[in-house]
Amino acid sequence: MITAKVTPAAIPQPPAELQRVPLVANNRSFGWISNQVAGLCEGKAPMWWWVMFVPSFLALCMLGFMLSYQVSTGVGVWGNMRPVMWAWDIVNFVWWIGIGHAGTLISAILFLLRQRWRTGVNRAAEAMTIFAVMCAGIYPAMHVGRVWYDWWLFPIPNSNSIWPQFRSPLMWDVFAVSTYFTVSVLFWYMGLIPDLAVMRDRAKTKLRQFLYGLFALGWTGSNRHWSNYEKAYLILAGLSTPLVLSVHSIVSLDFAVSQLPGWHTTIFPPYFVAGAVFSGFATGTRA
Repeated sequence: MITAKVTPAAIPQPPAELQRVPLVANNRSFGWISNQVAGLCEGKAPMWWWVMFVPSFLALCMLGFMLSYQVSTGVGVWGNMRPVMWAWDIVNFVWWIGIGHAGTLISAILFLLRQRWRTGVNRAAEAMTIFAVMCAGIYPAMHVGRVWYDWWLFPIPNSNSIWPQFRSPLMWDVFAVSTYFTVSVLFWYMGLIPDLAVMRDRAKTKLRQFLYGLFALGWTGSNRHWSNYEKAYLILAGLSTPLVLSVHSIVSLDFAVSQLPGWHTTIFPPYFVAGAVFSGFATGTRA
């Protein structure tokens, strides 16, 4: 039996003015992209990295010195005094929390909307969130003055069975920020698992293979792994999005529940959230 060869019909192309610019130029293969990205981790650190690292490390050392000075001298160095009970610490706390929120919004909402171009910015956005929340956590911990009593902020009854004061906004901040930080780290780490498996397979030393394999959690790229990965990533993205609204609303209550005129108002939660989105997106766009 002779069958005629069937050729697929030509797919009509849209006119030139309607064609989109490709997201990745030159039709590069996935192998070429993996080589370019992994090469930054596998090779020696370039000179520009050291040029940026040394000033950053010196700034970190200055932070440790200034925090030591603050603990030894007192919170008055921040301007905290009667009647100014919140000064340098609350300003920086709110600013860093606001910066961190947009990182989650950029990554989580773009994932929920299935925007493919998010893969070019999600790593920087998620890392920005984690480091911003870490910076923000310094100020509530240090503003108490006696930092060695910070563990009293956690719901652990001490030897006298005295629990923390849950009516204090400082306690609300502890729970809100710690929850937000935990979800942000899980969201960031979940997205790294396939990449860590790629680095594990490319590793040339036993130590790197062990460490990358440990953090890759046995990833093989099977259909079952990808299915579970998509479900977990979707859940974390869904949790991260409302957390942006709830966390900064709780942070704003530091001001709103006070009895000071101009602060004791209900507009603060939506006002703080809106400000956080604008300031954070500005930082995320530059990153």
